[in-house]
Amino acid sequence: MTKIYSLFFILALLISCKNDSFINLESQENPATDFNFGNSAQRNFHGLVLSTDGSPISGATVTIGSATVQTNTKGVFVIKNADVKENFAYVKTTKSGFVNGSRTMIPTNGSNRINIMMIPVTNTATIASGTTSTVSLPNGTKVKFDGSFKDANGSAYTGNVNVAMFHLKPSDEYLNELMPGSFLANNSSGNSRIMETYGMLHVQLTGAAGQNLQIANGHTAEMTVAIDATQMSTSPATIPLWSFNETTGIWQEEGTATKVGNVYVGNVSHFSWWNYDVQFPVCTLKTTVKNQNGQPLSNIKIGLKRSSQVYETYGVTDVNGTVSGLIPANEVLVLKVYSECGTVLHTANVGPFTAGNIHTLPDIIIQSNTAVSFSINGTLKNCAGGNVTDGLAILQFGQASTNYFQGGTVIVTNGTFSINTLSCNANQQFNFEGFDITNMQTSGGINFTGVSPVTNLGNITVCTSVTEFVNYQIDTQPIVNCLLGFSAMLEAGNLNITHIQSPAGASPHFRLYAPGIGSVGTYTSGFTVYNGPNNPIPAAGNNLTLQISQFGTVNNYIDFTVNGTYSENVNGVPVTRTLSVTGHVKRDL
Repeated sequence: MTKIYSLFFILALLISCKNDSFINLESQENPATDFNFGNSAQRNFHGLVLSTDGSPISGATVTIGSATVQTNTKGVFVIKNADVKENFAYVKTTKSGFVNGSRTMIPTNGSNRINIMMIPVTNTATIASGTTSTVSLPNGTKVKFDGSFKDANGSAYTGNVNVAMFHLKPSDEYLNELMPGSFLANNSSGNSRIMETYGMLHVQLTGAAGQNLQIANGHTAEMTVAIDATQMSTSPATIPLWSFNETTGIWQEEGTATKVGNVYVGNVSHFSWWNYDVQFPVCTLKTTVKNQNGQPLSNIKIGLKRSSQVYETYGVTDVNGTVSGLIPANEVLVLKVYSECGTVLHTANVGPFTAGNIHTLPDIIIQSNTAVSFSINGTLKNCAGGNVTDGLAILQFGQASTNYFQGGTVIVTNGTFSINTLSCNANQQFNFEGFDITNMQTSGGINFTGVSPVTNLGNITVCTSVTEFVNYQIDTQPIVNCLLGFSAMLEAGNLNITHIQSPAGASPHFRLYAPGIGSVGTYTSGFTVYNGPNNPIPAAGNNLTLQISQFGTVNNYIDFTVNGTYSENVNGVPVTRTLSVTGHVKRDL
């Protein structure tokens, strides 16, 4: 993937100026904001959810407004006609064993692509309530607790506390994909702002039984976050602290931190995500990227940064070649256009721009002598030979990969698709895959050498069923992939799904036994999971949830997930484990 440091450039529509569409965030922690959310709207979204190692996350729940779907085996999702606001969409992803992921954006009328990278929950340290404890990361980032904690009901908690910490540096290659929301914020005066980060920290507290914990009322924790070496010379003596509100999707100013040597130190009263950021007034910038023939170029990265800013932020053009978003006002900005292989195709200084206004740059035209233009066209056909009406086309550079952040995607509604892109290589190798979302079919990966300016792939049959699989993960251990050799039966009302064998000499085993369960639904008891030939994990007394989203007839599919925590004795000591299972198996009986 092209290495471009990430974001306050939010994919956007122009911001409406209608006063009647302002929304107030009415709570003690979130005073009213002057951000204009716009009227209610319906928009289309598609995207990809990956883990920090670049592997796709299947079975992640994606929520936009009232619409909810789960990612497929490739980590891909599509949501159409989601209820959002004209100038604000909040996309959330959840899966047991991972930190909640999210993205906020101002959606376009076209198909809005969302890239989210979820962080595995990794226990940094276990501390005890009632005593002062400090949990540290190797780079000097640390949190000092006074020992007072509460549970979700507000009751005092006594016992061991698991602390999972993740420090996100401004220079991280995937800052935009890893951070929650965007850099849209609400300061203590109720003014919407765009921020520039000097580091973020996520802290998750859980009890011995896996329950969520927080700092007790009236208590604080001292949070110390390392400053990037590249930002030391520009880091201010004091800096605002911002917490991410998972309900609103907007950062909220809550106090300040002080620079002490090469770290920032501040006190906080609760935990999720915290951000050390300077703030700027907001305005809107819009531009369109086209090739020399006037064709709009989609999925093109536009880099942007203040002249004194260390890291670069970016936006991505939509299917119409347009990118627009909220940017810092009253600043000179360096704008760059990148090809997929990281070559700078265009650069210019833009601004300063006045706050509160909409500014449209002239179209950016990329000439053929600076990059090779490709238009990849074709038609997706379903098993019956008709056009795919609910599909997704994904184009990657190079051979097949689990990483789809690079390349182009487009929602397919009438079978035909067209993806325009750029490369620095006239003989660019591509990999294409088409999906029929409705019928859960795929074309499989198709490798080809692009022909400039137009490559017509013709009719592509999307008629290969997604392979049977069960994937499961315990804590942060490697994901176990069970493939081939499944038996899925409903006998006398008892569901029994068993993985019999696996390829390449590997030997993972899996079994789900659910007596009396034989239909779609959510179950918190009455089933047993085996993560080995004779290794049952009883549901009773644990916090496991079985969700069956599809229960097909014989020769059709059963789709299910199991998520939650369970207890295991290790050398006589109870240990809380996290379990995450995603299954897609064909019913035999």
